[in-house]
Amino acid sequence: MLCSGLLRALLVLLVLHPPPTRAQLVRLAGVNRRDANEGRVEVFHQGAWGTVCDDEVDLNLANVVCRELGFQRGLTWAHSARFGEGQGLIWLDNVRCSGAEPVTQCRSNGWGINDCTHGEDLGVICSPERRPDHLQANQVEAAPSSGHQTRQRTPSQSESPAHVPSSRRGHEIALHRGSGASRRNSASPHENGHEIQILRRNRGGSRPGSEAASASPQGHQLPSWLARSAGGRQRQETARTSPQADNRPQASQRQPEQRGPRPRQLSGNHVEAEPVYPDVGPEADALYAQGSVRLEEARLRPVLAASTGGLVTEGVLEVKHAGKWRHVCSRGWDLSSSRVVCGTLGFPAAEAFDQNAYRKLWDSKLADPSSRLRTLISKKGYWVEKVQCQGVEASLSQCPARLSNPSADLPCQGGMHVVVRCVPGPQFTPNGRAPAPPVFQPVVRLKAGPRLGEGRVEVLREGKWGTVCDHLWDVTAASVVCRELGFGTARAALTRAQLGQGTGPIHMNSVQCTGRERSITECRYRQVPLYTCKHSQDVSVRCNVPNTGLQATVRLVGGREPSEGRVEVLMDLGGARRWGSVCSENWGNEATVVCRQLGLGFAARAHEETWYWPGSPEAAQVILSGTHCVGTETSVQQCRRNSNVYCPRGGDGRAAGVTCAETAPDLVLDAQLVQETAYLEDRPLHLLTCANEENCLSSSAARMNWPYGHRRLLRFSSRIMNMGRADFQPRASRESWTWHQCHRHYHSIEVFTHYDLLTFNGTKVAEGHKASFCLEDTYCPEGLHKRYACYNMGQQGISVGCWDTYRHDIDCQWIDITDVRPGEYIFQVEVNPSLDMAESDFQNNVMRCRCKYDGARVYMHGCHAGTIRRTYSAEAEDLFDHQRQISNNFL
Repeated sequence: MLCSGLLRALLVLLVLHPPPTRAQLVRLAGVNRRDANEGRVEVFHQGAWGTVCDDEVDLNLANVVCRELGFQRGLTWAHSARFGEGQGLIWLDNVRCSGAEPVTQCRSNGWGINDCTHGEDLGVICSPERRPDHLQANQVEAAPSSGHQTRQRTPSQSESPAHVPSSRRGHEIALHRGSGASRRNSASPHENGHEIQILRRNRGGSRPGSEAASASPQGHQLPSWLARSAGGRQRQETARTSPQADNRPQASQRQPEQRGPRPRQLSGNHVEAEPVYPDVGPEADALYAQGSVRLEEARLRPVLAASTGGLVTEGVLEVKHAGKWRHVCSRGWDLSSSRVVCGTLGFPAAEAFDQNAYRKLWDSKLADPSSRLRTLISKKGYWVEKVQCQGVEASLSQCPARLSNPSADLPCQGGMHVVVRCVPGPQFTPNGRAPAPPVFQPVVRLKAGPRLGEGRVEVLREGKWGTVCDHLWDVTAASVVCRELGFGTARAALTRAQLGQGTGPIHMNSVQCTGRERSITECRYRQVPLYTCKHSQDVSVRCNVPNTGLQATVRLVGGREPSEGRVEVLMDLGGARRWGSVCSENWGNEATVVCRQLGLGFAARAHEETWYWPGSPEAAQVILSGTHCVGTETSVQQCRRNSNVYCPRGGDGRAAGVTCAETAPDLVLDAQLVQETAYLEDRPLHLLTCANEENCLSSSAARMNWPYGHRRLLRFSSRIMNMGRADFQPRASRESWTWHQCHRHYHSIEVFTHYDLLTFNGTKVAEGHKASFCLEDTYCPEGLHKRYACYNMGQQGISVGCWDTYRHDIDCQWIDITDVRPGEYIFQVEVNPSLDMAESDFQNNVMRCRCKYDGARVYMHGCHAGTIRRTYSAEAEDLFDHQRQISNNFL
């Protein structure tokens, strides 16, 4: 009786003076955890869990985290997402702790201010020993010698300290006494006494088999059996010996999947926490309505102007949530949120405008008794009540959004649906017309991308194009690049040269943008010391591109796969739009534009005959001819073409076709090697017999008295590298290669390179060409294996990342300048001049030098890879000479 009275007094004290509870603001999570004392650090702030960046971490921070979690000290920390990458926000960066404060009070950049990705999430490893003075929420600790058992409840990850209602805080304490003297006499000393159960309240419902769970205790509530002792003892004894009580897990088996029936071994006063169950019922619905939701996608529905299938830049905003399209309330909407919507839709900016016309239309529909809108706007499922963006988010899904306000009788009172107007980029013009050339020289560009708005990022600094290293590269910086180029925000920020390696210098590293910069050059970045970053770390982007409707104006038919077939285009003819085929005369680079227009990547092959691909009966007529594309157009209809259709080849089986591919090679010349190896040689005619058969000499050589005399040759070495993402191979199959008896080799390509000597106005004064007698991997860097060789009629080609070198001392590796007068000229080398083989970028296939010839010697300088130009006026050449540093001089 004395023990019973003391215990009752103790319980009354606990009820009147409950112990203080502390909200859990830090936790360890992640994968590859060996025990509870290690994991990814996550902190709780503003109703959401977020991670911590590993920048400037020391052992003080690990100690603070571990001590706050109840461990004695921190052993070490783990960087670079050792325990897996987190999701959501990165709350803290550059955290510096003294060692005594909570982690939320340590110095840092501020909540949510960081330059990190989840690949830099911090983890810690704590000592397994617990602090004896630490008392966690939902846990009662006692000395082992007292015979008490301790059981801890693991909090649900979706539960936050800030959202636990006061009515659910604390525990209900139930006292169990053994029944019958026989039990006390037969039990061990550790099983005598009372059992204390700490019952955690269910959220939204009661747990089966527990009568007391239906109550809603405030703090520590005294059970009713203390007032009704006899009946209370009987009910609690029944509950203790019931199967439901026996099914509770042991302290050593805390994993959720191990909840099977186990016999309980009571030891003195047993403390047990009951697990939490998810919210159910109307109360949970109310909490869900108040919380944030994730919006899936957005679209603009034109209201005042009918959509013709082209570019939609203005309209009523509709967002998708849980598979259902909803309208957004205009209350609280601002231009920052419109900017995020426009970025998601592929536009670089949003603009404010007068919405009176939309308001009048809204009011008129509400005044119409037959309008369906009057019924819809009263339903909360029709609205997203509030969306709040800062303007720097990459997509609308990153903005906090609320479906509805439960306290309001009607949703969106006093507001209407949001209307957004976007500003398209300069390359997206109405009616599909070709865009005007840029007024200023751009300082950023995308190269080698398979689709519009994709590619490797290159920036212009000090007159040279260079790449960006991928350290700290994220979607925010990628979005700045995309907006600068006239696209929307970035869909992906790619690293490790996923869209191909660049050449030349690497200008920027550790780029950090806020998202509001107009150019990537305004972002913070670090210089790249020599040899600290490689082109295998070049960054790329995939931008959001607006739906222009141009994809629906071209199609491929008859192919075995969607990526191949005969090309058919939709054009305006005589005031009507109709489908037709394309003339295959000089069909080449145009195939690249068609594949990009369809979103199918690069043109692996341009077909001039399509007998094996039957076309559509209604598109048999040729309606497009004389097509000439530069390669930068967004549609084949924007290319130059004949005003009147003229196609000598005819249509049907000779209509143009294309095979598209996701990857393509990219050939680049080593300009420096040409400049270093150029020299003159007077070569006797009797040593040029084979070269004359291959037409590698000027036409005046045919009028000479063979084999007497000589020819003056400008010799040089050339080295061609495949910088693309696919091997470069000849178009002709091995069976169709031509055997050349004189040189004892096969010709796989009729003309592989052109060598020209030009005046400043573009007139050719001498020329040569190189038949591709051997495409092979002359040199491959470490880690790459040679795959192509010429001996024994081997397979010809150039592997990705490998070189094909043509030495100065082999036949036809020259220009015959026997008839050239002394003077200053332009020396030009062009690879793949007829564009027969597919490449991801044809603009870097030409290399030019300034060449001075005094009749006895030749001087070559200023060699550089640049854009192909067909004509060279004096003014254009002066401009080109000034811009020669705007290209990559070295590989």
